[in-house]
Amino acid sequence: MTRRQEDGPNSRSNFRTDRMFQSGGRWYFYTREGTTEGPFESQVDAQERLSLYIDVLESTLLSPDTELSLMNG
Repeated sequence: MTRRQEDGPNSRSNFRTDRMFQSGGRWYFYTREGTTEGPFESQVDAQERLSLYIDVLESTLLSPDTELSLMNG
């Protein structure tokens, strides 16, 4: 995964605030892959799921074609 230039090597939990949004009282996040993930009950829940999403993408244990359907489960 490519990091933004201003991110340091240990910044894996840094979130861009424009990735998170609220609609109808529920929280969502945008991915770099162009998807919208959610809904989540709170902003904290959405941030935790975004962290998990990033961890899954960065994992060397998964192949590139692994389905990420666990994100909404």
